[in-house]
Amino acid sequence: MNNWTVEQIAFRCDRLSVRLERLAQNFLQMASLSLDGVNGEAVLGIVRESKVFLELTAIDLDVDSAFELAQMQRQLSRWHIHWWSTWASDSSRLEISTLSQTWANRIRQMAGVLV
Repeated sequence: MNNWTVEQIAFRCDRLSVRLERLAQNFLQMASLSLDGVNGEAVLGIVRESKVFLELTAIDLDVDSAFELAQMQRQLSRWHIHWWSTWASDSSRLEISTLSQTWANRIRQMAGVLV
């Protein structure tokens, strides 16, 4: 990854447990905002940010945990590519909300291991 923003550099300098908690917060916010169809632009911003944050976090995890984060990033990229058609579907927004909640819980489990 090249050309990191100031925010991305600051994120990368945080402790791993702090980065994991920030990712969990992002996913919780996505889960909540995805229940209402008017928040598409806000959720898209979180998707973009989370894709980068996942990459900046995975490099400091064990292989299995890094793989899990890569799978999350992969799904975010799938949604991102067809964002507005995905967002227009009630069932897709429900999937985004459900998966985001699941990922937040899983990331918090990972962070708990690090405490």
